[in-house]
Order: sequence, then C-alpha cells, then structure tokens
Amino acid sequence: MDDQSAALSSAFPPPPAFYKAYTTEATTALANALASGEPLPQDLACLSPPSPPDAGAGPDDQPATYRSLGHRWSTRDILPTLTALGIPELLSNASSDETGADPSYRVSELKQLTKSLLIKYLELVGVMGISPEQFPDRVEDIRIILINMHHLLNEYRPHQARESLIIMMEEQLERKHAQIEKTKRACEHMESVLSSLDTMMSARAPNHRLEIKEPRSVEGDGMRNIDSLRQESSGTESKLLKQSKERDSLVWSALAPNI
Repeated sequence: MDDQSAALSSAFPPPPAFYKAYTTEATTALANALASGEPLPQDLACLSPPSPPDAGAGPDDQPATYRSLGHRWSTRDILPTLTALGIPELLSNASSDETGADPSYRVSELKQLTKSLLIKYLELVGVMGISPEQFPDRVEDIRIILINMHHLLNEYRPHQARESLIIMMEEQLERKHAQIEKTKRACEHMESVLSSLDTMMSARAPNHRLEIKEPRSVEGDGMRNIDSLRQESSGTESKLLKQSKERDSLVWSALAPNI
C-alpha cells in the first residue's frame, strides 16, 4: 500500500489531491461545456464525476467494483468465506447459503465453538504455568475460534436488518394510529362541548338576539347633544361586553369538567 492509499484509509483521511483542480474558473468552464453539449476537453474531463458502477440486473451477473478511501468495494454485499480470508474453517455443518442447509446449524456450531474456546483457554492457563514459551500456539488457536464465531454471528446480519426494519415500521404505524385516535377523540370532545353549549345558550336565552341599530345621521338636525350620543354608545359597548363575558363564562363552565 502506497502512502496515498495509507493516508486515505486512516481514521481521519486528508482531502484527495485532486481537490485543488476544482477552482472557480474550472467549475464555471465545466458547467458551460456541459450546457453546450460538446465533448469535454481533456483538462475538464477529470472534473466530471464518473458514472455509477453497473452492478448488473441478473443474479448471475458479476458485481461491479469501486474504490473508496483507498479500498476496493463491491456493489453487491457478499459475506466472504473464511477460506477466502485465509482463516481455517472450523465449521463442520453445511453453510446456510447452500441448498437444503438447516438454518439452525449456527446454534449447534456456536455451542461447539464455545466449548472448544473454554478448552483452549484452560490449555493456555496450564501452559503458562508449565511452559510459558508455548503460549503463542494456544493464543493463535483461540484467535481462530473467535474469528469463526464472529463469522457465524455475521451471518445473522441480514435477518437482523430485516427484523429491525419491521420493528421500525410497526412503531411508526402504531404512533400514527395513536395520533389519529387522539385527533378523533379531540374532535368528538369539541363537538360534544359545542353541542352542550348550544343547548345551554338556547335554554338560558331562547329569544336573545343581537340588536343592530341603523346608523343615525348627525347632519340636518342642527346642533345635537354629543354627550347623549357618547352615553348611548358607551351603554351599547358595555352591553356587548357583558354578553361576551357571559358567553365566556358559559364556555369555561362547560369545559371545566372535561379538563
């Protein structure tokens, strides 16, 4: 691995070296060239992003590869086998990916690997007391057993992803159904309150109507008493205010038992 690949695969990789090519002038020229529809010149072709890799539509099509952060990745998520990784495979039963394989084989395999792990740990403890220089072999055996167990657990990832998605969708449906029911109950409560309020208003003032007086002209009669007009207007406002307060008190009295 060269220095650039090592830098890109680090925990905090630096920006790639070609970011310096994206200047204001270069991006403007690229936009103009794309708008014109003409072939891009050589100095602008590197600024255009590559097309997405073609993964193939059929199950027998070979997956495409792409590079990211100094590593090559496949467009198809495939769990590599232990043999492909160069790790000794300790699994005795057939893999679940094979035809006719029993999906419950992982349980028995994990139990056997756990027992083997305990035995290897006891061997390591015994070797450390008798011949400490022989511990690397026992540690390597423990490492291989743990890698095999980890590989078995990784085979549960697709099932875990599907179940997690199902749980999330069920929670969203329950939450939306609860919101709809809450809205329906609130609407029914308001309808009942308004109905009871209408009944109370009709029982208390069956013939109550708001009187609207015609505007009276102050012209043509000479000098009128302005104070009398102000007193009449003040009396009307106080009457309307009293009616509003009475209506508000009825509303709050109707809503108080349900709050």
